[in-house]
Amino acid sequence: MSGLKEKNKKTRKKKEQSNFKKTLNTIRKYHTPLNVIEIEIKILPSQHYKMMRIGEHLRIIRNTVVGVLFKNYKQMVRTKKYRALMKQYRLVTEKMSKQNADIKLLDNELDSLKEKLEELREKYNVTFDFARNLGAEMRERKFSLPDAVTVLSVCEMAWKSIEKILFSDGENPYFYKRNDFVTFQGKQAERCIILKKNKKNSELFVSHNGMNFSLIIKKTDLFIQESLSRFVHYMEDSVEIDKENVERHLSGKSILPTYRIRNNRIVRKEIRGKIRYFLQIVSEGNPVVKRKKDGSFRHTFGTGRIGGDIGTQSIAIFSIGKVLLKNLAERSNSSFKLEREITNIQRYIDRSRRTMNPKNYNADGTIKKGKKTWGFSNRYLNAQRKLRNLQRKAAESRKYAHNEDINYFRTLGDELIIESMNIRALQKKAKVATKSYKTGKWNKRKRFGKSILNRSPGYFIEQVKYRFRLTGGTVKEVNTWTFKASQYDHVLDTENKKQLSKRWHTLPCGTKIQRDLYSAFLLYCSEKDLQKPNNEMCHNTFEKFYQFHELCIKEIKNNRMVVLNSGIKIS
Repeated sequence: MSGLKEKNKKTRKKKEQSNFKKTLNTIRKYHTPLNVIEIEIKILPSQHYKMMRIGEHLRIIRNTVVGVLFKNYKQMVRTKKYRALMKQYRLVTEKMSKQNADIKLLDNELDSLKEKLEELREKYNVTFDFARNLGAEMRERKFSLPDAVTVLSVCEMAWKSIEKILFSDGENPYFYKRNDFVTFQGKQAERCIILKKNKKNSELFVSHNGMNFSLIIKKTDLFIQESLSRFVHYMEDSVEIDKENVERHLSGKSILPTYRIRNNRIVRKEIRGKIRYFLQIVSEGNPVVKRKKDGSFRHTFGTGRIGGDIGTQSIAIFSIGKVLLKNLAERSNSSFKLEREITNIQRYIDRSRRTMNPKNYNADGTIKKGKKTWGFSNRYLNAQRKLRNLQRKAAESRKYAHNEDINYFRTLGDELIIESMNIRALQKKAKVATKSYKTGKWNKRKRFGKSILNRSPGYFIEQVKYRFRLTGGTVKEVNTWTFKASQYDHVLDTENKKQLSKRWHTLPCGTKIQRDLYSAFLLYCSEKDLQKPNNEMCHNTFEKFYQFHELCIKEIKNNRMVVLNSGIKIS
């Protein structure tokens, strides 16, 4: 019967795209930036219950797909064929890195190895098609509440976690716990999660799975209002806007921003113990420029060069007219207070868990291996909820602080020069354990993990590149192998290696300069090729830099500001 059904099943033929449609797709793919805005939506109690059930079904589907894929992957990895192919693959890639290698021959060999590995993945069902079909089968058989598009999206999420293990540095996939929230992801603007306009009152609302949700928009939020008005403008005049952009593309002119909605997402967040829902709209075009209440632009854009030394906890900036040294991700003293509260509550949670489950721990305090049952007190569960809320507040505070700092730096100039940093390498433990020369004890292998957690320098670097590029500026990275900003002395024109604990640089004349600020100054004075500092430019600019340097240090001391790892002592 199933064979007859497959034969009788009609296959839909794809229509050939017109030249207009092909050009339009090219514009959307290569010439249109994307931006995301987030708006809170109103959920009724009955809708909330249904959304929670849908989320739970999606969580189970995603975890099941991940589990099956990971099990298949482990079976594939144990085979001799896979190990032999991977060994051969590594040998070929090593040969390709050598100068005398025959690249064309090795390329062909590499392609054949990739084909064999792909065949092996298909044989053991470690493919996206298998993940997608498994998710669709689970939806048809048992979990019919979510729609097909959201199921497909969670299958994509599952495949990405396995893909990271296959092709990157992933080790074990993450399985969503019962209280974790899965994002409701739409694939297209016209399917699954749809932003619609009410014809009667011209208000926008969201439609998903037979439910309608109204948007919660503040009257004073000009950014959201202007963004939504542009979305509506494209909805009503999409044909004319697309036609104009195709004509401009064919004539070699720049593309106009369309503000066409690509897809929508519904995100759930627990805020102060209450679950709230937010709509995330992914649209084409640059984001709307933010304005003040009087209609004027909130941020201005400066011109000129800026030197920035970004550390794990602080940042130093130098431009003509400004020297700044501050902590990363710090909006006020509440940042330190939040970090302390998180540390204290984590200690309480750990003590409570150990007290309630003494049989699950060894004598040395480590957790026993094997299957265990855990019991938690009501105070423990309340502390967990409080910890989640504190971590959410800390994350939001970090994000806002980074954005405020970047907007301010953009007012100082349009060319930011920084050092390239591998944040992931800094947060890892040291590979080799060493002993202290003074005490003879083993030194701790930990490095900058906690600093990176609290200050997020990686997110700052990512955002500063994005926001400068978005506003017509550039971010350039110097070659750290040849530049060595922390070791260079512009007076002697030589390099002198300093320990990380030495926070002040002393010039031959005896003048002391804060190390991070001096590095920012040297980055400002870099050559055009970014290989080393321009010594002549350093000498011409140093007097001005030193004046602002002294003002900056004086301001920090007078205001009793604590700048981490700066070496500035406050009496």
